[in-house]
Amino acid sequence: MKKIDSCVFIVVLVFCLAVVPLQSASAQGGPTGGYVGFWGGVTIAPEASSEDYDDDWYDYHDDDDYDLNMEETWSAGIKLGYFPFLWKYFSFELEYSYLHPDIKRSILEQYGPDYVAVEGDVQIHNFMLNLFARYPIGRLHPYIGAGVGFSYSDLSAVATQRIGEDISTAQVGDDYTSFAFQVLTGVEIDITNNLAFELGYRYFITELEFSNSSEIYLNNSVDIDFTTSMITLGLKFLF
Repeated sequence: MKKIDSCVFIVVLVFCLAVVPLQSASAQGGPTGGYVGFWGGVTIAPEASSEDYDDDWYDYHDDDDYDLNMEETWSAGIKLGYFPFLWKYFSFELEYSYLHPDIKRSILEQYGPDYVAVEGDVQIHNFMLNLFARYPIGRLHPYIGAGVGFSYSDLSAVATQRIGEDISTAQVGDDYTSFAFQVLTGVEIDITNNLAFELGYRYFITELEFSNSSEIYLNNSVDIDFTTSMITLGLKFLF
């Protein structure tokens, strides 16, 4: 019942914000100037995988795929943006965001009782430049956008290998800076002249890296593609 009551409250709040009259910059032809925003959200179905296995591994590792079991996690960000005076349908912004997903125990290789498994977590810091197309008139502002930048990841993971009765472990995490890309869509709702509520969706892509480990027959670093969807809620302050 609590979940139902919360959903009803959100629907009523959004409806009231949409229908209550308000004189804002958007109602007068769209905003111009700068803004700062804050948002928080959750990831949906994060994935981390790689198909880079080759002769860098021993023969029985050839042509296999990394497929890490990533947990959903929270995310948060801050952004500083600008509405150009002559381009009221567009805005651009600089954004910083943070993720900290866990890597649940994932079996990378298994042959009978022998296996290689990994578990740990990763901190991901993202620095993005975003460009948006946005409908500026009225109180509801649908938008779509894309962002490019880079991510700094700090992966802390332990690999466990069993061969026969021998079990060995090794640290395989590494820090890494890589290209990042995201697409964004959602809607903004004006609350006051200088304050807006934002409900958004984004799809985010970057790359992680495992370090060398001769103890588990990792002779070279392995790049991992990390992707996730996110649902976000935020506030935007115009000035």
